[in-house]
Amino acid sequence: MIDKNIPSLGFREMHPMQVEAIVNFINLSINLAVMTGDEDIIQEIEDAADDMVHILGGNGVSIKVDVT
Repeated sequence: MIDKNIPSLGFREMHPMQVEAIVNFINLSINLAVMTGDEDIIQEIEDAADDMVHILGGNGVSIKVDVT
């Protein structure tokens, strides 16, 4: 669980290039997880990304896979 009393930089205090790098890394991780088709891996990446975004002051991450 996330300790809300940990002092850290949030998205608002970061340089825009730092935020962009984090978002790009999360997107890449999600895309790779979805490419595996393994629901356990997708869930693990979603949980890790969600925790990271919350720690940095964001609203979180949710993955919805649309199979057409």
